[in-house]
Amino acid sequence: MVRVTASVPTWHTKVTGTERPFTQYEVQMKVGDTTCTRKLRYSVFRELHKKLSSKHKSLPFPSRRIVTNNQDPRFIETRRKGLEEFLQEVLKIQPIPNVLWQFLNIDSNEIKRKVSKLPELMVFKEKCSVEVPAAILRGVSDGIRIQYPAG
Repeated sequence: MVRVTASVPTWHTKVTGTERPFTQYEVQMKVGDTTCTRKLRYSVFRELHKKLSSKHKSLPFPSRRIVTNNQDPRFIETRRKGLEEFLQEVLKIQPIPNVLWQFLNIDSNEIKRKVSKLPELMVFKEKCSVEVPAAILRGVSDGIRIQYPAG
């Protein structure tokens, strides 16, 4: 089974020349045994949310501003958690939207090749009610598609 996970474990504030300070959020996307790390600004997440929200209206997303300073570490940490929750909800959309791979600048064809190592196997993140290795072996040997139960 190829597992897909996403996290936003940390953030960094950048100051460049005369620009105002800005925050970059570190995104770690793991597909199987391959990890991709990107540092992205909030505005990039907002664009992804905007693209997805036309079809998926219930995706959670942290607010753009609050009354306090956007560079306050408590505010940034709250936003980081919200962005991580957002990415985890995006991963629940099946199949995973190509716009997510574009957002992370990952070649979706490369991901599809990884996921399709075992022909006819559909990969879902949800837990399976049967032992996963046995389910995969049965699915491959029988040529069926495995879909993990929702819930």
